[in-house]
Amino acid sequence: MKLLVSIHDVMPETIDRVRRIFDRLIDARMQPVTLLVVPGRDWSSAAIDELRTMVSHGAELAGHGWTHKVERINGVKHALHSALISRRAGEHLALSRIGILRLMLKNRAWFETQGLPAPRLYVPPAWAMGPVPRTLLRRLPFDVYETTGGVYDATADRFLRLPMAGFETDTAFRAAVVRPFNALNRFWARRSGRPLRLGIHPDDFELRLADDLEAMIAAGGECLSYRELA
Repeated sequence: MKLLVSIHDVMPETIDRVRRIFDRLIDARMQPVTLLVVPGRDWSSAAIDELRTMVSHGAELAGHGWTHKVERINGVKHALHSALISRRAGEHLALSRIGILRLMLKNRAWFETQGLPAPRLYVPPAWAMGPVPRTLLRRLPFDVYETTGGVYDATADRFLRLPMAGFETDTAFRAAVVRPFNALNRFWARRSGRPLRLGIHPDDFELRLADDLEAMIAAGGECLSYRELA
């Protein structure tokens, strides 16, 4: 199976767990791995150095919001998304279109300020882009965007629907919903030959679908870079 492997929510407070997961994936020969970085946290020089070390070992960086949390819920749609999926993480959904664009530009500039490779991929928190049309995305300094449904290649103005598997399940209800969702998406990936997006969060190995995640890593696959989709 072809895989697009990413580690989400890379922040100073998760960097140690992210490094352990990254090393585990490298040991399992699952490369490349994309790190979804949240710039607007309290980054120390030591945490930045950890990012640089992982980049030197083949990690690719992606932008992932700014703080990855919201202070307020903005309307009914956001309330439903928050209750069912994102909780307080759907950062774009609390902002206006202009606010989202400013956040994304600020995200990209942070990497350059830190002397890190400028990311080509941007993934909004909880995969929720918010009210930003693709005509505007094509004018931003990212080439590829990932949302719930798949990946948008802005350079070619092409959207590719892709299956996805996640494991962030801290309740029995979430596990009961996500496990069959993952199984359906794995079936779709096998039948279609399309890459399966394997999104790993820092606490996933301690949550209810840890055994499923372990099994997928043991099964392995042909890992691709998001850049190869563009």
